Amino acid sequence: MSNPSRGRMRAEDRSEQIVRVAAEHFTRDGVAGASMSAIAKDAGVTRALVYHYFSGKEALLEAVLHAESDRLLEATRPDPALSARENLQRALGAYLNFFAASGGAVRELYTAAAAVPTVQELSQANHQLHMRWLLEHAGQPDTPRTRLALGGWLAFVEFTARQSVEAGGLVREQVIDLCITTLEGALETSFDVPEHTAINVMQKESL
Repeated sequence: MSNPSRGRMRAEDRSEQIVRVAAEHFTRDGVAGASMSAIAKDAGVTRALVYHYFSGKEALLEAVLHAESDRLLEATRPDPALSARENLQRALGAYLNFFAASGGAVRELYTAAAAVPTVQELSQANHQLHMRWLLEHAGQPDTPRTRLALGGWLAFVEFTARQSVEAGGLVREQVIDLCITTLEGALETSFDVPEHTAINVMQKESL
């Protein structure tokens, strides 16, 4: 029995559905191993419809990478209501989650040394935006030294994320703490624990 809702889905929603399914296939099987027919089947559409929206596997991969990039930026965007440390913890946690859940060309989106041109462009654009956010919310002057320190730190975060996933041995909270401590050292500053967090810690220690 056919699903009547399929025929009523808007073109934009259908395209997004195909991209979501394709992201799972690219992550699991890699670009070479992913099948357009299998993607169509899991998306509940015909292979011809997939090609109607995307000219080929490369075009579909580009759509997946753009969507993944948008999701990552939204998840790591600073919240004005949070402190610098809280924003760092939130952004690093999101980044590590995205990295751990990705694979193949999708994972390369989170590294600066990717070989795929689209990945390079998106990675560099994300790098620049994260640099701007760090300058705005870390309370540091925009100087060549600060930019050098932040650029080096972003590369360190990429390396740490990869090692924590591939080699293991550290829990997520330890990785986040290591990244924040490294940033504090690079900037020669301290991101104090928020007052309400410090109070909670003191209360726990008094129990």
